[in-house]
Amino acid sequence: MPVAPDIVQAIARRLAERAGLELPAWVVEARAAARIEALDLTADAYLALIESGRGSAELDELIEAVRVGETRLFRHRAQIAALCDDIAPALRASGKRLVRVWSAGCAAGEEPYTLAIVLARALQGIQIQITATDVSADALAVARAATYPAAALADVPEPWREDFVVDGERVRVRPELAQLVRFERANLVDGTAPKQCDIVWCRNVLIYFTPDARRRAIDRLIAATNVGGFIFVGYSESLRDFPNLDSIRTGDAVYYVKRDGERRQPTSPATQRTQTPVSGVPRLAASADSGAWTFSAHTPPPTRSPVGETTEDVLVLHGEPGARQVTSELTARLGIAGLQKLVVDLDAADMLADELVPVFRRARAAAMAAHVALELRATRPGTRRWLARHGLEDSSEGTP
Repeated sequence: MPVAPDIVQAIARRLAERAGLELPAWVVEARAAARIEALDLTADAYLALIESGRGSAELDELIEAVRVGETRLFRHRAQIAALCDDIAPALRASGKRLVRVWSAGCAAGEEPYTLAIVLARALQGIQIQITATDVSADALAVARAATYPAAALADVPEPWREDFVVDGERVRVRPELAQLVRFERANLVDGTAPKQCDIVWCRNVLIYFTPDARRRAIDRLIAATNVGGFIFVGYSESLRDFPNLDSIRTGDAVYYVKRDGERRQPTSPATQRTQTPVSGVPRLAASADSGAWTFSAHTPPPTRSPVGETTEDVLVLHGEPGARQVTSELTARLGIAGLQKLVVDLDAADMLADELVPVFRRARAAAMAAHVALELRATRPGTRRWLARHGLEDSSEGTP
C-alpha cells in the first residue's frame, strides 16, 4: 500500500529524532507500509500513533524494521586479511600495550567477535578492548549472548573454528574472547562514541544515510580514531573526500589511516602497502564465499574516462546465482573509483531466487548513495516478469 510522501517525510523525521536514522525515502516507505498493514491502520493513524507517547513501543518496532542488520562471522575476508597482515604488525611495532577498537553498527555481534578472535591471536600479550555499538536493542541482546546457529561455522575458516564451542545446534564464542567485547546501545549520528580508538570498523552502515547524516557519522568515526589509527568501511563506501585520511590499498582491500600534519602522497587510487604477516596467525584467503561464480566471457570491459577512472561496468549473472556471491560482487563493483553506471545483466541466469530481491534492493540504495546509476537489464519475458513481480523493473537509480 503506497504511503503519501508527506507522511513518509513525517515518519522519517521521527526515526531521525528517536534513533538518528536518516534513510532513503523508499526504505522508510516500504518498512512503514509493512507496519501499517500489520496493525491494520491508516497511514494517518499510524503517524499519529508514533507521534504520541503511547506509540513509543511501535516506534521502536519500526526502528527494528528499518535497521540494517545482515552480517556473519568472518565476513569480508580481504579486510580481515589486511587486519592480520597490515594492521596488527603496525600496532605491535608501535609498542602499544592497549589497543582500543570500535565496531560501529555491530548488529548481532558477528563482526566484533570476529575482530576479537583475530586480534587476540595477532596481538598476543597486548590488551584488547572492543566497544560494539548498535541502535537495535534486539540485535544487542543476541550479540551479548555470543551464541549463534551451528550453521554460522560454515563461514569460519578451519584454523579459526577452535575459537568456538559447539553445543548441539548452537555454537558460542569462547568466553575468554567474548569478554573482550563490550556492547552499548547508541546510534552513529549523534549517540555516545568511544574515544582514542586504534581501529574503527563500520561496514555497510553509511550507505543508508542521507549525505548530511553520512558526513556527520564519518566525522564521528574520524574523531574517535587516534592519529595513525585505522578505519574500515564497506566496499561501496568511500572516505577519500576527507583530507585528514590517507587511503591504503592492500590486495583487494582498502582502509584509511588518520594522519596528522602535511598530507603524504599516496599512489592513485590508493597507496599500495605490504607488511610482514604476524607469525602464528593463519593466512586468510580473500574470498569470503564458497561455490562457483561464473562470469560471461563476453562481458564488455569497463568504459573508462580520459583520466583513467571506470565510468561504466557490466556484471553478467549465470546459472543460479546465490545471494552471497551477488552481494559480494555488487559491493566490489560499486566501490570502483569514478563509476557512474553499473549494469547487471540477468538474461544469462537460469533461475533467479527470491533471496536476490533484498540484495538488489540494498544495491539500489547503495548506488543512490554513491550517485551511481544501477540498471537491472533483462530482455527475456520470464526474467522481466520476475523483476515486475518484485517491483524491480524500474531499477535505474542514481545521478551520474
